[in-house]
Amino acid sequence: MTSASPADGPSVAIVTLGCGRNEVDSDQLAGLFGIEGIEVRDDPAQADVVIVNTCTFIEPAKQESIDTILAACDLKGDTAAGVLVVGCMAQRYPDELATSLPEADAIVGFDAYPRLPVLVRDVAAGRPVDRVHVARAAPEPTAPRTLPLAGISATTDRRVLDLVVEERAPAPVVTAGQDQLDRVPASGPTFPTRAFAGGSWAYLKIASGCDRACTFCAIPSFRGRFRSRPLDEIIREAGWLADQGARELVLVSENTTSWGKDLGGRDQQPDLLARLSEVEGIERLRLMYLQPAEITWPLLEAMAALPKVASYFDLSLQHAAPDVLRRMRRGGSPDHFLRLIGEIRALDPDAVFRSNFICGFPGETEADVDLLADFLEEARLDWVGLFTFSVEDGTDSATMPDQVDPGEALGRLRALTSLQEAIADESARQFVGRTLDVLVDETSAEGCLGRTYREAPDTDGEVRLVAADGSPADLPVGRMLPATVIAADGVDLVAAVAS
Repeated sequence: MTSASPADGPSVAIVTLGCGRNEVDSDQLAGLFGIEGIEVRDDPAQADVVIVNTCTFIEPAKQESIDTILAACDLKGDTAAGVLVVGCMAQRYPDELATSLPEADAIVGFDAYPRLPVLVRDVAAGRPVDRVHVARAAPEPTAPRTLPLAGISATTDRRVLDLVVEERAPAPVVTAGQDQLDRVPASGPTFPTRAFAGGSWAYLKIASGCDRACTFCAIPSFRGRFRSRPLDEIIREAGWLADQGARELVLVSENTTSWGKDLGGRDQQPDLLARLSEVEGIERLRLMYLQPAEITWPLLEAMAALPKVASYFDLSLQHAAPDVLRRMRRGGSPDHFLRLIGEIRALDPDAVFRSNFICGFPGETEADVDLLADFLEEARLDWVGLFTFSVEDGTDSATMPDQVDPGEALGRLRALTSLQEAIADESARQFVGRTLDVLVDETSAEGCLGRTYREAPDTDGEVRLVAADGSPADLPVGRMLPATVIAADGVDLVAAVAS
């Protein structure tokens, strides 16, 4: 892999949709482009090639991905030379996208990411390229595959970030937009190429893929088997992110509690947290995507004992009714989940909780919904995402009997949402009067916004910081400092910093 000045090559803009794992993928792609002399720009209208990193988790995510691809294609012939589609949707629906969206120049799957610099140069120069670049190792789904292409309209509301790559080969690390490439020394452990656009926090992907067989989820079919990243590789990337200014690291994967099982055992997880806590410059660690069936007591003890690890427990519950969980091919019950939550609160009284739940799963009854509502009332979770069931091609749930009418599912979601909003507002009010460490994420003439340990970035609420006299606080991004919560504004907090 050769290096060159960004001025020697074309420019790209990366539009990233979906979860934090996709955002890490985009960071890695930006790093790859940087060492290949391809400039990464924030504005798609100012780039030669637009790359759309897609999501296909549920139907609205597919719709957003298609809208964004079309919006990018609208730039062709005006400001951009071409559009490349990458990410989960490209991996899962390559032929369908190539046929239905001829405006896109190429559909590129995960295994072909190393070819992207060549494809970008060819597309920018007007040279013809193959439309589809996807490995065919995954089996074809048995159920019909469809894309939501009817009645769509392009959207201008999109997030433009820096990009990703699934690659183990040693490579330099670069920061997007630098005139001189900032390279990590070649000696010692290496990690995938990555760019970091700056800010107070960063996602740190510790694994890829999933070995679970949930009947509603297609992720294993296109993301592959679970693969842990080696500990030294993770620590080295954490150190580099700290050097770039990140003060909080958000650990992500499909199943964070699976980390280490393919590297000798999950009993290494406390050591992972301890080693990350020792990284100079990192002030907070946050774990996302914890599977209840895989959580171990040593992991919980480490999370409670290590000061830098946020008392934040993102539990992947999905439902509370045993019959629904059984059809989802997941275990659990209200009693089991409440016992787990109670044990965590006893171990760590500061614990806050997030989870997601699916409404309208095939076979779900009114009694199941009532059971879920009762569980939410008793569990008092701080943050909850509620989604209606989405038929996913190739999954067992797509062809299950007793499919719930979408309108009925939406009604159930609205009722549960109203219940949970009241619980979340009450949870926020419990923090009034407490002094908490707040990490400053944004600063402007209107003041500063930050987060305590209870708020995950891009997901939960925020904290508005004010001075002791009530005027907007003036603090630099990346500063962690104590502040006293003086009010709750819905789920958000207002906190005053000492003068």
